[in-house]
Amino acid sequence: MKIRFFYIDISKYIKNCNPLNTEVLRTSEILEASESVKKAYRQYLLSTLESDFFENRHKDCDLVLIEIEKLENGELNNFSFEFDGFIHYVSRDSATFEHAIFGVCPHWPLWSCPLSHYKIAVEAARDFFAMPESLGTELIVELPESDMAQIALFPPKISEKDDAFDLKHD
Repeated sequence: MKIRFFYIDISKYIKNCNPLNTEVLRTSEILEASESVKKAYRQYLLSTLESDFFENRHKDCDLVLIEIEKLENGELNNFSFEFDGFIHYVSRDSATFEHAIFGVCPHWPLWSCPLSHYKIAVEAARDFFAMPESLGTELIVELPESDMAQIALFPPKISEKDDAFDLKHD
């Protein structure tokens, strides 16, 4: 499975747009996965990259990657970040997402992906945000197939989050 980051031309959708101008919009998609996996990754992981790490404006990608490094080094067991779109509960095995506005509900149940997928996605988003805004700009990253077995079926069942995740740090 891969994540593709790229730009599209939205000029034709903008009223009164100068035909000599090109308006680009950053977007992303999941490649080489089943429809149910694509849907889950689009709804959660790609949405969080757009809403919570918007342009890495406040270095949020970098902050999350520092905390992931602490997890990998054994300095932390878990951590959480509350952003505009989602609350991220991250452990040594996975990243779990709770919708920041609606919480856990039938339309937005908790969903998890392997930590390796989350880390690669955040790194790739940070790198893509630093690239020029151009129709020719594209970044494709591959997510480890070995971790695919850890992906929950979609839609996931509503579950309660771990008590350990109520703290900002352990």
